[in-house]
Amino acid sequence: MSSSTKSAFTGRYDTIPGLYSTIDLSAAQFKVVMMLSTTPGQIKLAGTSVIARSAFVLQNAPKGTSTLPVNAEVANFGIVKAIAGTSLIKSGDKLGVNTTSYVVNTTTTNRFIIGSAMGNSSTIGDIIPVLLEGGGGSLY
Repeated sequence: MSSSTKSAFTGRYDTIPGLYSTIDLSAAQFKVVMMLSTTPGQIKLAGTSVIARSAFVLQNAPKGTSTLPVNAEVANFGIVKAIAGTSLIKSGDKLGVNTTSYVVNTTTTNRFIIGSAMGNSSTIGDIIPVLLEGGGGSLY
């Protein structure tokens, strides 16, 4: 995963207390996650199911197991780091989520939007600043 140095990160964001992972998400830092509907407080990678649910961005790298849940730092509002799923993101773009839980720019009607890009991506895997809109997203 590369790191974009084109814009500064402030790291000022709000998190949702009490969320955790029972799976290894140590390689998922800065990806988009969502809460499980069947288990309150538990998170998973968003992927394509984010279109129907609230989405947030994982800021730490929890390595949970079924017998040892680990706290997850999940941002829901503010400026966060997120992984770009395309090299075409420009500052100001509205961002949705792709099947690998990376942020992607979108202008598709009824697309779930988690926030706005505050920097550009030059390659897939760049870490870019994103302004989360709070409330877990909206429709474009």
